[in-house]
Amino acid sequence: MSCYCLAMSVVDDLLSHDAAFTEIPGMRGLRLARLGQKDGKTLEVIEGTAHVVIPAMTHPSAESGRVVRGSLRFMREGVVQVMHAGDSWRVEAGQHQGPHVVLENGTRVALLRDGPSAFDT
Repeated sequence: MSCYCLAMSVVDDLLSHDAAFTEIPGMRGLRLARLGQKDGKTLEVIEGTAHVVIPAMTHPSAESGRVVRGSLRFMREGVVQVMHAGDSWRVEAGQHQGPHVVLENGTRVALLRDGPSAFDT
């Protein structure tokens, strides 16, 4: 089993209970639960309400993501996809992404970052 699959399995288990979410400063309707850091990787879950826009960005490290619940409009390098529960992606460090739009209340996205969280900077 790959590290990504194992991490996503752990996320599924943890999210069967409510994780400790806190609102992201300046991003009303978007909450973050930091599930852990190990070997330089960061595991987080983001939860959003419908119509929240996550602005365009780049990250200092690569990330793998998977929609755990709900759906969102995901943009990477100008290509837009609608992602639903179970859909996943990988974005390399420095790759342009966003803006993203949360399409359903309670949408949750699990993120495994290859380095520190973008919310740490």
